[in-house]
Amino acid sequence: MPPPVKASLSMILILVASLVCGCTSHPAVVDDAAITTTIKAKLAAEFGPIERRQERQFERGAAQQTISFIEVQSSQGTVVLTGEVRSPKAKSRAAEIAKSVPQVVSVDNRLAVSPQYGDDAVGK
Repeated sequence: MPPPVKASLSMILILVASLVCGCTSHPAVVDDAAITTTIKAKLAAEFGPIERRQERQFERGAAQQTISFIEVQSSQGTVVLTGEVRSPKAKSRAAEIAKSVPQVVSVDNRLAVSPQYGDDAVGK
């Protein structure tokens, strides 16, 4: 074979090899269980216990931004926050925390802001 043909064939083989290698790369695997666990731990560190429970105003303190509960679900890096928080500020902060976790693609913040009651003892 003449040298120009060898050079052309070599270039074609290199191009094909690079295309094949590029096409077989696997997308990053998203570990939704790890995302959920990490978000729950960060929320608990920021707000305290985040499970469903009843708290009296005396126990939570007048100035604290206590969360009643937050449930975290993750699917393919998309996080859904559901539950109830005491203020719009707490709702925003919970979403910020979720977004800060690696591999989180997006956050669907469905947290409801509960009304502020002045006396939790009414009706007892």
